[in-house]
Amino acid sequence: MARESDGDVRAAKAARNQSLWREINERVRLVAEGAGDVDFVCECASLECNETITLSVAEYEHVRGSPKRFPIALGHDFPAFEDVVAADDRYAVVEKRGKAGKEAAKMDPRLR
Repeated sequence: MARESDGDVRAAKAARNQSLWREINERVRLVAEGAGDVDFVCECASLECNETITLSVAEYEHVRGSPKRFPIALGHDFPAFEDVVAADDRYAVVEKRGKAGKEAAKMDPRLR
């Protein structure tokens, strides 16, 4: 049986952390339907993060078009297992790769 590397374990754990923030934001989105800009919880991999980011519901939906993508506060990316694929002056979007990407897709509440 193949053993996971420490990097794979950290990447999977980070994806699970981000999925927890995503669960919160899914509820925020439901309440905010039709609202303008909304404060969402930063979906970075850090469980200690308590920052919010401002997106419209449409922007959030665009990011959520991929189960491997997460909106985060600027500078909250973890290059070891994710790439910044978009950014502006309010937030960045990261995409998980490898083991982290698989774990993020598996935990997506919209796909369960």
